[in-house]
Amino acid sequence: MELNFLGRGSAFNSKEGNTSAYFIENKELFLIDCGEAVFERIIKNDVVKDIEQINVLITHTHSDHIGSLGSLIMYSYYIMKEKVNIIIPTNAKYIENIEMLLKAVGCTNDMYNYVVEDSFDNKYDIFSNIRFIETRHSDNLNCYGIVFATENGIIYYSGDTNDIDVIRSILKKNYKIDKLYIETTLLNYEGNVHLYIGFLDEVINEELKKQVYCMHVESDECIKRVRELGFNVVDIK
Repeated sequence: MELNFLGRGSAFNSKEGNTSAYFIENKELFLIDCGEAVFERIIKNDVVKDIEQINVLITHTHSDHIGSLGSLIMYSYYIMKEKVNIIIPTNAKYIENIEMLLKAVGCTNDMYNYVVEDSFDNKYDIFSNIRFIETRHSDNLNCYGIVFATENGIIYYSGDTNDIDVIRSILKKNYKIDKLYIETTLLNYEGNVHLYIGFLDEVINEELKKQVYCMHVESDECIKRVRELGFNVVDIK
């Protein structure tokens, strides 16, 4: 299973665009995050051409991850004549924040559906299930990483996080790993809400590095350092 990236930048790295990824199966789009610049890229790149259903996963409600979700929902509702499915964790604690944001931009509850993660179990060829993992990023928001189970192993998408322990936990469980998509930063200071690349380098062995794809980068220098350490940087499609 391959994720296609519409952007790979951090919140203030407009050059690289808001970090967002997607894949398609049987005319269904699965989109991870929908920041301020994402809807424009979806339309510009014809991502929804021939799509019959849009499914969205939101890692957290910072604007660079949800800022144009309202536009996508209204486009799907009025132009495609379909309701967007917002896939949520079984214990979704952030529905209130999503609803508040969507209401503020004019999206009513009848324009979209909430669908619990386990509703997608064993219904698709590309993956067998989707699970959200609660992680640590912003103290005032519920934040999640996402795990897709595939026949080639798990795909982990970290979302925004400074929680290296989630990655340690995944490695300790000895899952078969296909790819790890992990946000990284060059910045290292107390209270940093993003994941310092040096911490990732400490826990990922050299063999596994070829399966790690870094995203949410804040600068060209960050991209350069990621590659120097032997990790990949996601490509923008």
